[in-house]
Amino acid sequence: MQLKASTRTLLGKASRRLHGEGKLAGIVYGHNATPTPLVLDRLEFQRVFIKSGRTHLVDLVVDGDRTEKVLVREIQTHPRRLGPIHVDFYQVSLEEKITVDVPVHLVGESAAVKRGDADVLQPIHAVRVECLPTDIPEAFEVDLTPLEDVESEFRISELKVPKGVTVLMDPEELVVKIVHRRELKVEEEAPALETALVGEGEEGAEAGAEAAEEAETEK
Repeated sequence: MQLKASTRTLLGKASRRLHGEGKLAGIVYGHNATPTPLVLDRLEFQRVFIKSGRTHLVDLVVDGDRTEKVLVREIQTHPRRLGPIHVDFYQVSLEEKITVDVPVHLVGESAAVKRGDADVLQPIHAVRVECLPTDIPEAFEVDLTPLEDVESEFRISELKVPKGVTVLMDPEELVVKIVHRRELKVEEEAPALETALVGEGEEGAEAGAEAAEEAETEK
């Protein structure tokens, strides 16, 4: 996958005007690379990101004459604007291992859930691994079919890990559990409360986004 970008001269708060022009501010940094501010087409980035996610290498073409192998490292959004406002790319070396978070995809269906007796509790949605950039798994699939009964569990140690990939998490960490519906309700009460509190602090989130823009040149 290829994505075109140009070197950016507008920095800090001045880069906000790019959003109204259909552009996206970004920066590339990483392996033996000097951090370089970028500007790219917002819609083109979104189309590429749908396919690449954070685990597929992207050929970033800068100013039409330089191509770097990169991963999408971070995407910043604004609390009152749709879509991304800034993206960080990490330049990699194909010969050096990196650390990346690989998503967990659930497939199949538990018999207990199908009967309506239970729900799926998924504490972990991504697994941190270390490997060469070319060995990054697209995702870890967890089949719910064998988890037929309430209290059935699936842990990190049960993942099918490809050769050359090292999992950097506790093997006993719980990935999925089939739970009674009342148990899941209790588990979700605390996150729901936290979400409500975060909503009250939207102004703080906007200030954080602005601070990130101002600090961009320090990377």
